[in-house]
Amino acid sequence: MSHFNKEFKEIQRKNQINWRKKYLPNINGNGLQNGKSYPHILPKEYKQFNFYLTIKEELFHPVKGYLKKNNVKPHSGIHNLLSSWVACANIYWPFNNPEGKALLAVFLRKETSLDIQTIEHIDLEYEEQEYEDLKPGKLLGEDKGGMRGSGQTSPDLAIRFRTSKNEKGILLIESKFTERSFYVCSGYSKQNKLVRTSNPDNKRCFNTKNILAGDFKDCHLNTWGRKYWSLLKNDIDKQKYLSLKKCPMSTSCYQLFRQQALAKGFEKHYKVVASCVATDARNDILIKCGNSAGLQPFPNGWKELFPKLPFYWFTHNNWFEYVKYNNSKGLWDTWLEYVGNRYFK
Repeated sequence: MSHFNKEFKEIQRKNQINWRKKYLPNINGNGLQNGKSYPHILPKEYKQFNFYLTIKEELFHPVKGYLKKNNVKPHSGIHNLLSSWVACANIYWPFNNPEGKALLAVFLRKETSLDIQTIEHIDLEYEEQEYEDLKPGKLLGEDKGGMRGSGQTSPDLAIRFRTSKNEKGILLIESKFTERSFYVCSGYSKQNKLVRTSNPDNKRCFNTKNILAGDFKDCHLNTWGRKYWSLLKNDIDKQKYLSLKKCPMSTSCYQLFRQQALAKGFEKHYKVVASCVATDARNDILIKCGNSAGLQPFPNGWKELFPKLPFYWFTHNNWFEYVKYNNSKGLWDTWLEYVGNRYFK
């Protein structure tokens, strides 16, 4: 599935720096990350230059932009040329139009086998608006005060669609670029930035037998009122979980877990629901990030853990190639040149 190895992030860092030199020559100076200056990070005042030209205004207009109108807080690192959120917007948001939705629907039907007949909406940092009981705070028990993009489970990309029987469906997508994991469970950490009860004994996360015997009640996330396990515990393969070296959420799978719980809850109001990951095919580290817990490489490792639940995985690379070979009218020439030079050289 991959050409590159564990140096993928460093290769892409160099590629992004070279891309910046060629296409953004007038932006001088480096941006900061954790107080340090890096050439792959733009000064914050130039963050919008990190986005494909045609979507800047649509996303960032101070009054009618998508982010403002939908109360979306963009990621703090959107001035980082390696940002997966920026890559997601650049790679998929330009297709938020009739021609683009039609093309994406066919691609996703092929990649997921879901009955995606017509795409009605494409959303970034998705939060359900129609059904109050599907809000992250109520459905997942997440902290009050969260918003789209900050402090709650908001999938990077959501595709709302209709099936061939005119049923409502939704595909929730976590999008990655150079990341090495789906991050560690915040309940596993003994420290947290917010005022929460810290985990007094995170070694219990290594004992899947005891966790299972206690019907997941020993998970520290329950102390915070999180409802992930109450939504998912009946769908997990108990023998597979029992065979693991530790709870995979404690090492690398937290975002997958939260999004899977969100998808499970959405079954209340959507006929077809699935959780999905979109990533770069060359990112070997991400594919194998569950290995330390005893999971097989993704996507099979996650499918084995939750075999009853729809879960899909496709690559940005396949989407790029699909657009390239279905561009007979030349509608996507400019986009192909931009993302091709930036992400797929």
